Amino acid sequence: MDLNLPPLPPSMAGLPKDQRGYPVPYFVAWFKDGKPSRRGEGEPDFRVVLPHMPMFAFRNQRCWVCGGFLGRRRVYVIGPMCVVNRVTSEPPSHRECAEFAAKACPFLIRPRQKRDKKGLPEDRIVPGISIDRNPGVVALYEALHAKPFQAGDGVLFRLGEPTRVEFYAYGRIATRAEVQASIESGYPILLAMAEKEGAEAIRELTRMAAAAMTLLPAE
Repeated sequence: MDLNLPPLPPSMAGLPKDQRGYPVPYFVAWFKDGKPSRRGEGEPDFRVVLPHMPMFAFRNQRCWVCGGFLGRRRVYVIGPMCVVNRVTSEPPSHRECAEFAAKACPFLIRPRQKRDKKGLPEDRIVPGISIDRNPGVVALYEALHAKPFQAGDGVLFRLGEPTRVEFYAYGRIATRAEVQASIESGYPILLAMAEKEGAEAIRELTRMAAAAMTLLPAE
């Protein structure tokens, strides 16, 4: 099968592959006979993350994609709404691994593709409030610092100031118009949440949205 994947970074060369030939990221849960199994045993479910994995990877400074040790350059693969509120459910990756994900992940490169929820484990943990949409654009948000915090039964990460932000769409660098359209279509979701919390939350969201707009590409 010709997957038409971009070149695999050396850091990802040791990852197991699924039946199609896709490299299986470090965070992906594996199942055998309907039960969780060790990595490489049974079949991977790219939609499922084991509950302990986000904090394990974060505390042990492991790349979320390849599992290797991180250096100072830490890149978070996030949607535009996460750029606004600077909160994500996933720990950082190497830049080369993050770029591969932005160019190769079927969900990230196909804006019309929806999340497949069929057969998902009923007891899986989704921390915080999930925005259930395909934003059409993904950001590679590089930051030196992030802080985990408890959100329901899971953990989220509050991102520090970015040192570099790049946006991708369709597996290539996104245009300003594409990023802006994605933010404008998703912003009402965040605004509705803020309205439930009151005027101060709305003011804070307005401030964060203005800050996010300064990170958009020039063209």
